[in-house]
Amino acid sequence: MFITFAHIFLIMDQDFESIVYSENVVGFTALAAQYCNMVDKLSLLSQKDFVDKSHRLLPLLYLKAIILPDTESVMPEMIDKTVTQEEWEEVFHAVAKKLKGVDAYIEVFDSLSDEQQMTSLSEGFADIYQDLKDFITLYGMGTPEIMNDAIWECKNNFKDFWGQRLVNVIRVLHHLLYGGANLNQNDGRSVEDFDPEKRGKRQWSDFGWASEGEEADDE
Repeated sequence: MFITFAHIFLIMDQDFESIVYSENVVGFTALAAQYCNMVDKLSLLSQKDFVDKSHRLLPLLYLKAIILPDTESVMPEMIDKTVTQEEWEEVFHAVAKKLKGVDAYIEVFDSLSDEQQMTSLSEGFADIYQDLKDFITLYGMGTPEIMNDAIWECKNNFKDFWGQRLVNVIRVLHHLLYGGANLNQNDGRSVEDFDPEKRGKRQWSDFGWASEGEEADDE
C-alpha cells in the first residue's frame, strides 16, 4: 500500500475517533444495518409489512445521511466494494418477487424536463443496499482511518447516486400505502423457515427465490 506524505500529515492532523464515533455517524450506521438486515430477511415480511417498514425507515436514513460529517479520504487504497454483482442481483430478484405487481414505476430524473424512464423499486432497493452494505463492512473494520474513509465514500455516493434512488423509492412507497394499492398481507414466512445457511443451496429460497423443486411444482 502506497501512502504519500500528504496522507501522513492529514492523518496526524485529524482526530478521527471524534468523527467516526460521533452521535450522527453511530446513528446512521445503526439505521444502515437495520435496512440491510430487513432486506436480508425479506421473506419473513409480507409485501405490505415490507412496504410499511421501508416507508418508515428510508426517510430516517435520508435524514441521517444528510448530517453525516464531511470528511476527506486519507486511505483511498483501502476502499473496496464488498457487494458483488451477483449479490446485487440476488437482492434485486428477491425484492422484485416480494413486490410483484407493484414493482415498476416511472422515474422522473429532472422535474424541469420531460425525461422519464420505466424503472423498478427492486433496482432502487438493491442499489441502496449495495452502498450501505459496503459502508457497514468498511466501518466495521474498526480502524479509525478506514472508518473515516467509509463515511467519506458513503456520503459522496449518497450525494451522487443512492440518495436520489432513496427519494424516488419513498415517493412510490407513499403512493402504495396511501393510494389504495392492494398489498399482500399473507406472503411472509415464519422465522423457523429462515435459515441463512441455505444461501446458494436453494437459489436463495429464504430470500424470496423458489427452489428447483418448487419451480417445477409451479410449472
